[in-house]
This record gives sequence, structure tokens and C-alpha cells, in this order.
Amino acid sequence: MLSRTKFTEIVGANVKKIRQEQGLTQEDVCAKAGFYRSYLNLVEKAKRMPSSYSLYKLAKALGVEVDRLYPTTV
Repeated sequence: MLSRTKFTEIVGANVKKIRQEQGLTQEDVCAKAGFYRSYLNLVEKAKRMPSSYSLYKLAKALGVEVDRLYPTTV
């Protein structure tokens, strides 16, 4: 089982990877999701674990299914 810390790191890395693959800035994603850039920065750096609803909003802003943000192995 993954620790909370490792889970948070993977989620943050996945958000960042998908965002960069799509050529989006943090500002772009935040404008779509309704977040402050500082919040997304904390998520991507694994300093903050978003709630389920926030993950849903991030997935929608990135145009992916929410399960793409989660670790592939649990």
C-alpha cells in the first residue's frame, strides 16, 4: 500500500506531466478549474493533497478522466 506522502507525490507528478504534455501553463489550468496558481503549484510539488472534488475539477480542466491523475499501482 502506498503511503499518503507517496500517493500525493504521484498525483502531483501526474498533474504536472499531463499539463506540460498539453502545453498548458499553471495559469491556464487554474483559469479552467477555478483555482489559484499557488494552489496548483503546491499540488504539483506534493505539498498539498487535493480533495476528491478538486481532483475532479483538475481532471476536467486538463480534459482527462480523473483516474489518469491517480497512481497506476496501488
